[in-house]
Formats: sequence, structure tokens, C-alpha cells
Amino acid sequence: MMNGFRHPMFGPKSGRTRCLVFCAAVSACLIGRADLALAQSVQGPPPLLPPQTAALPTGAGALTLDQWLLSPSLGVSSFYDSNVYSSSAPPITHGPGFDIHPSLLAEFNTGIFDTSLYGNIDSKIYPTLDPLNDTFNRQAGFVQKYSPLPDLIFTAQGNYTHNTYANVLVNSTTPAVQAVPSPIISPANPATPGAAGVVAGQQVVVNPNDTYTVQGSAYKEFNRAFATLGGALVRTIYETTPSFDYNLASYNGGGGIWFTPLLYAFANGAQSLYQPAVGVSSVSYFARGGIGSDRIGLFQGSIYGGNQGTTIANGGGAAGGDLYGGTISYFPTDVWTMSLEVDRLRNISNITSATNQALGGFAGGFPGASGLSLSGIGLSTNQSTQITTISYRSNYAFSPQTSAFAVASVTPIDYLGTSQVAYTWFAALGIRHQLRDDLTLTFDYNYSRYLSGLPTGSFNRDFISIGAIYTF
Repeated sequence: MMNGFRHPMFGPKSGRTRCLVFCAAVSACLIGRADLALAQSVQGPPPLLPPQTAALPTGAGALTLDQWLLSPSLGVSSFYDSNVYSSSAPPITHGPGFDIHPSLLAEFNTGIFDTSLYGNIDSKIYPTLDPLNDTFNRQAGFVQKYSPLPDLIFTAQGNYTHNTYANVLVNSTTPAVQAVPSPIISPANPATPGAAGVVAGQQVVVNPNDTYTVQGSAYKEFNRAFATLGGALVRTIYETTPSFDYNLASYNGGGGIWFTPLLYAFANGAQSLYQPAVGVSSVSYFARGGIGSDRIGLFQGSIYGGNQGTTIANGGGAAGGDLYGGTISYFPTDVWTMSLEVDRLRNISNITSATNQALGGFAGGFPGASGLSLSGIGLSTNQSTQITTISYRSNYAFSPQTSAFAVASVTPIDYLGTSQVAYTWFAALGIRHQLRDDLTLTFDYNYSRYLSGLPTGSFNRDFISIGAIYTF
């Protein structure tokens, strides 16, 4: 997964950037929680105050090229991985490996028009394995924002991503497709830092693929409310399995409004049309709504409920069910925050044909149901399942330079109509220390465990990484 690194020059407008990422994902639910996938997308309540016009960046102390502000960075790390592919077969273990991650963001901002060009590379090198296992993931694109008014923002984005690995359905080599696309993570709209940006690693295979995305959104603020609309076109091409190539078109919308001084209501949804190179097309959707609260004492919270489903063309059947959950956040001190979240997805399927479409718990979850991204496996929409994720996230700042985060979750997966019940466990710990203004040291540990509920198919994975990020 490719991540960008924010340059300190963009601090004055970071609130606006987070708002735009939030709109693109159409998320307005679990206060203070966010994921990649959904990763990654920042979620929160509707605005209470009119938008403030931020001062334009001056370029002082930053790299510039004419009127463009340049934000290059370089991340390097060494890692140990006990199960490179999260495989239930005898695992491929490697350590130490090396990860190299250069990134560049160029921005030209006139206030009304804000243009960003970006690119990055994420390359993992396994010195003792066949070079075919090495990755050379890369990404390039642009983001164009147009703000004729402070409370009205139009955004267009074009993105190209190449991945060496392909996410697959559980214990298979079938590339998995997330029917409702997640927000794009890039240097122009990076993943949320800390516990909120953590997602579980997926089962993968070597299957190089290219994804081309064009998307746009419109965001409007009102008096203590907001509304957003968006859409995306996606084309994915696999190098070794062209029969799994596909096109996907989606649109989304959402909004939120404060209806008392302490409570707000929200709703969001999306629908997508999936057209594979081989096979029949399908339509998928999700829709949900809920109520959230402002901070009351040391607590905040929200609850939501909705529905999701997929229909296969030509009488291939349908699947769907409820989607609901909630979160409660606790702020014991100014430097320590934590949250407990419960998300449940129920899918009743009578789909008769094989499909590689994965449920929303895969690769980022549904916007606003971030806990589902911690399940760590791809489940097909043609299976009748009930997925329940209970997750805990915590952030702690030891000092202005040093912080830590932790995530823990358990996900029982009930295969409806059978006696099979599978479980996934996930835990993550991260530490960040800013050694200098331009140099940050990093430590990450992830643990994943999947129990299939069958005699075979289970796996464990430990991943440890120590690295540094240098911002030029």
C-alpha cells in the first residue's frame, strides 16, 4: 500500500485537505476514526462554523520551482516478515528485507485553483528470495481543486497505480475486487496518521496489475450542515491473468446536519457497476445513516445502520444484508485518546455463479465502517456470512516529538447455514519519533492470525519494521 508524507509547509491548510478527503469518501460517521483503505478517509461531524480562508503558502523554507511548492521525501526501512503472502500453506519467511519509498508532491495554489501533481514508489526487496518476490509498486497522478466560494469545492483526480501483488479471496489465487471502491491514498491525500490509519494486511499473490482511475466530487457546506456528490471510473489490468481485467463505474453521495447543539445526523451511500473482461456484470451498493454526538465530557460516540448488496446480471442471483455498528471515543487526557468500535456486516447470498467480488470488510471496508478493514481476509459476495469486528484504537503522545499508537481487534466470521465459524485476530503497535524537523524514526509491529474453522486453511503472520522518513 502506498503512503504519502505531508510537508510542514502545508500545515495551515491541512484541515481543508482532510475535509476534501472526507468528502471524496462520503464519510460522516465515527467521530475521530478513519482508515485507508478507507484508510483511509477522515470522518467527523458536520461543520459548526463558516469555513475560514487559509493564507496561501509563501514558499518560505520550502523547495520551490517557479510558483510550485515541492515536497519530496524518502522513506527507508528494514523489516522481518514471517509470512510474506499471509498463506495457509507453508509460509515464505524473510528477514531482513528492505523497503524504499521515495515520494514527491508538487502544488500550485492560487486560492481558487489548487493543482497537485504527485508520484511515489514503494519497493520491497527480499535479498534471499527469488527476485520475482520483490515489489516495485508505483503511483502517479494529479488532483485539481476549484473553490469559487469558501464553502463550495469541486475536485477532480486522475490516478495511475501499479502493484506487484494482487489481493485475493481467502485461501485462493483469485484476484479480489472491492465492489465499492475505497478512496485513493497518495501524497496529495495521504493516509490518516496514527491508529486511525491502520488496516490489516491481506492475503496476496504475485500478479502484477495496473489500475487507472478518474474521479470527481463536489462538496458544499451549509449552516451547520454539508452535502457531497461524487463518482469514479476505474480500469484494472492484470499482467498474468487478463481474464480478471475489469471496468468499474461508481457514484456516491452523502450529507450531515446538526439537529441539536450536541447531536448530528448523517447519511451516505454508493452504487457501482462492475464489468469483468470475462463473465457477467453486476451492480453493488451500500447505504447507511446514523446519529453522532459532539464531545460530552470525556466521551464522543456515534451509531449507524444500513444495508448493502450485490445483484448479478442475467439471473445470476443476488446477495445482501444489514450493515450496522457504532463507536465510543474516550479522551482521558490531552495526550491520550482511545476508541472502542463494533461493526457488523451480514450477507445472505443466493448467487449461483463464481464471483471474485469481495465484501466491504476487504481492503478498507465501507466508508464509515472502518473496523471491517481489520478482518484481514477477502470474503466473496457469493458466500452467506456474518462478519462482526470489535476493535480498539489508541493514540498517546509522550512529547511533541514522540508518539505511539496501538490497535487490537477480533473478528468472528459466521458462515450462515453451516457449522463453520472462522476467526481473525489483529494487533498493531507503532512508534514515531521526530529526531529533527526533517527526520522521523519509525517502528511498526503487526500481528495477524486467521483460524478457518476447518482442519486446514489457518495462518499466522508477524511483521516488524524499523525505518526513517526524511523530508527534503
